[in-house]
Amino acid sequence: MSQDSPKPARPITRFRVGFLSVVQIVCVILLFLAVNFLSSQYHQPFDLSDDLGFTLSPSTQRYLESPAVQEREKPIQLIIAFPADSPFYPRIRPIAEEIARVSKGKVDLTVMDPIRSADKAEALAAEYHLQFTQGLVVIDATPAPGAETEGSPAEAAGQGKHVQVVRLEDMLVFETDAQNQRRVRGFIGEEALRASLVNAIEGKPRRMWVFTDKSDLTSGANEGVWGTLVTQLATQNILAEEKSLAETEQVPEDVDAVAIIGAATEFSAAELAVLENYWRRPRSSVLITTGNENVPAGLRAFLRTYGVTPQSDRVISTHGGKVQTTVTATFSKGLDFLRDLAGKSTQLEGPTRSLEVRENAEDLLNQRIMPYALLNAGSKFWGERDFPSETPVRDPDAEPAAPALAAAVVRGNATDDRFAGQVSRMVVIGNTSFLSPQHLRTTNLDFFSSCANWLIGREDLAGQGPSNLRLYKLPLLPPQVTFINRVNLIALPALILVIGGFVWSSRRS
Repeated sequence: MSQDSPKPARPITRFRVGFLSVVQIVCVILLFLAVNFLSSQYHQPFDLSDDLGFTLSPSTQRYLESPAVQEREKPIQLIIAFPADSPFYPRIRPIAEEIARVSKGKVDLTVMDPIRSADKAEALAAEYHLQFTQGLVVIDATPAPGAETEGSPAEAAGQGKHVQVVRLEDMLVFETDAQNQRRVRGFIGEEALRASLVNAIEGKPRRMWVFTDKSDLTSGANEGVWGTLVTQLATQNILAEEKSLAETEQVPEDVDAVAIIGAATEFSAAELAVLENYWRRPRSSVLITTGNENVPAGLRAFLRTYGVTPQSDRVISTHGGKVQTTVTATFSKGLDFLRDLAGKSTQLEGPTRSLEVRENAEDLLNQRIMPYALLNAGSKFWGERDFPSETPVRDPDAEPAAPALAAAVVRGNATDDRFAGQVSRMVVIGNTSFLSPQHLRTTNLDFFSSCANWLIGREDLAGQGPSNLRLYKLPLLPPQVTFINRVNLIALPALILVIGGFVWSSRRS
């Protein structure tokens, strides 16, 4: 049988091989350039640190995306003037870069080393009247010419209303140890930058009057509450001012909110009239927390009219025959400003009272009054009316389980944007001790700050706030330091030398 002879191989020319090689190289270069271009335009950073210390909090991101930042004509100048060898420089720079990135060009970031760039540092110091005794950040949110608003004029060069300077010490949390030495306990870079950014944009702080003559700020359960209140509101650019309701005839129009913290003193008819007249305005904001004593009858009647009634009880539970007064509670999903906290649990220590919240009551809806429960106790807790009692037992008919611990009231047409500026808001919290220094919890502080921002109409800043980076120091005795140095300088090199000798000897054999 005859077999077909194989076809001769096609000759390969050098020109064809070279041409294909050039085409492949060009395609690889074009692909490389295309991938780099696309990655520069569309990319997503990831924070792989253990504490997520370089990720902005949800409330900070929302504020940077809000009209307060995005509708500005002139970008905000954010100048980082830190020595590159500062131990906090690797912390503050990524946070500033994230702020600039999330703002989508509305924050112009400049990073400089005042030691290496002496000329730039001198010019910056002259422009903003600075002294570089430590690392600092300058935030210049001066409005563009012609963009001034009433009560918030544009500033000339220098530290005006729209220029804020954040120094390194403002970003650190200190504590005094047993040897009476002051040392760094935490780093709050994002919180300090955000507070100064809000202050620079708004030009002046919002005002909250606290009627201290009707508040309980001195009892043992509420000791230190005033300091926490002032500090926490200051981080939201809200100024807490002590006022007397008995000496107030009318709340001024430039006051953004009023508060009664730990309501304890009875109200006169004239004082209730001042509070009622303020609440009846087209736009008003009221914050009330209950204290250790029963809520005054006049204030209780005022709150009942709008669907929230503080009860004369103490929220407790029993476990193993013991009374538990620290209440475990869960945030509700009623209002949007609690979206970051909705479904999360927290604890309230100290005296806690339950609230009766008449949600969806027809008579209130007809008056455009809408109460909402914000915080509900766990299913094992109830409002015990016979407290203290050695063996408290819940009465199912009079003491419902899982009562509301905090509530909000909206009066007006909150669903219509045309009347957004004519809505009154109120927050009632059945506990005050959560603001005392010994009972502070991050979740509760975020809740309080969210309520304050919601009351003044700054919902974009409500929600989960910046976290405090804890700095830990491992105390070592001198002998322990000597041992570690010997291991690093002698033992490890000797071990590597021995291993190398074994490897060399095995190869020789």
